Amino acid sequence: MAQISKEYAAALFAIAEEKNRTVAWSESLKQIAEILQENPRYLALLASPEIPPEERKSLLDQAFGGMADPEVISFMALICRRGRAKELPEAITHFRQLADIRTRTRVARVVSAAPLTEQEKKRLTAALEKQSGMKVTLSCAVDPSLIGGLTVEMDGRVTDGSVRTRLREIKEVIGG
Repeated sequence: MAQISKEYAAALFAIAEEKNRTVAWSESLKQIAEILQENPRYLALLASPEIPPEERKSLLDQAFGGMADPEVISFMALICRRGRAKELPEAITHFRQLADIRTRTRVARVVSAAPLTEQEKKRLTAALEKQSGMKVTLSCAVDPSLIGGLTVEMDGRVTDGSVRTRLREIKEVIGG
């Protein structure tokens, strides 16, 4: 299924590039993905075989017409019409990855023990941009089990600066 999502994403990306709308569509799709994640029942509704394809297109227009270009809505309707609505989030992710590569932007997934302040986010972003030579966007989450510090995942590499990991390392050294 991942391959099909990639193919749909690549097709939409080609259209976006042709129309010089890559960044705008990526931003629209980011908002749509967040809404779909927050409302999994909506995605289930779009996937329901009991909903006629014309009605699905209408539902998409009503929900996302104000935030996305008609081509993006048509792309989503096509996926739904082909019975692949549940793959929408994955296709959106693939599109955004292609857009990030094109715009030399990387997403760093940051998990911290407590919410980061705006100042800390700016400093971390600047450091990651200097290190990678690319524009970096942070995707932040909080996990109190880290005790302190944070983990950063970017480009498949994980940097773990959490207190939890440090304590586990100390325990291994002491415990044998």
